Amino acid sequence: MKRIAFTAITAFLLFATLITPSFANAANQPNYATLSAENLAYSDLKTAPEEWQNAILAARNSIIYSESWTVNGQVAIELSDGTIEKLPEFSDLFPGWDIPKNTNTVSKEASTVLTDPIFTIMSANYAGYVYLQAAPTSSETPIFYAFNTNANRVSMVADSLPGSSYNAGYSDLTSAYDVGWATNLSVGRKMYLTNPNSSHSYGARASTNSTTGYALMGVVDDPS
Repeated sequence: MKRIAFTAITAFLLFATLITPSFANAANQPNYATLSAENLAYSDLKTAPEEWQNAILAARNSIIYSESWTVNGQVAIELSDGTIEKLPEFSDLFPGWDIPKNTNTVSKEASTVLTDPIFTIMSANYAGYVYLQAAPTSSETPIFYAFNTNANRVSMVADSLPGSSYNAGYSDLTSAYDVGWATNLSVGRKMYLTNPNSSHSYGARASTNSTTGYALMGVVDDPS
C-alpha cells in the first residue's frame, strides 16, 4: 500500500512540475489590451497570443517607419554639403525584429518596366509628379516606381515639395523585403540605393510628415 501511495505521489509531483510553467507563463503574460503602442511593440512576439501578433507587428511598424535605417548598408543619404551619410543598420536599431516585408501591390503604371524581362530596360529613369500622402502609421508607403538596373548606384530626390520634407524608401521586390527608409528629407536631398542586384527588381516609395500634395520626384541611375 505504501509503495502504491508513493508511486501516486511521485506521479502527481511530476505532473505538477510539467504543468506549472504553463500556468506561470499564462499568469505572467501582460494584459495586451491595456498596453501602450510602444509597450505593445516591444512585447515578445513568440509568446504572444496569436490574436495579438498582428497588432504587435503593426505597433512595431509605427516605430520602424518613424526612424531612418538601412539593411546591410544598401541605402544612404546625401547631406546638404554633399557628403554621404550612412544610415544605422535595421538590426542595430531593432534587434530581434523582422525586416518589414513589402506587402503593397505595385501599381500598373509602376510595374510597366517589369512586364517582360527580355525587353526590360536595365536602368532607373523616372521623373514625374508623385502624390505624397501622409505617412502611414503601421505600414509602408505605396510604391510609385519600379525598376531594374545595372548601375552601381541609384538616387532618389524630390526637386519640389508641397511642404517642408518627405520620407523615402527602397524595397527589393524580388525578395519582397524593404532595404532602407529615411524620414524628413528636404528638397534636393538625395537617397541612394547602392550596389543593387541586377537580377532583382526594386521599388521606390515616398510619403510625407509635412504637407500632403504633389512632389516632383526623380529616381535615376547615378554615375557617381
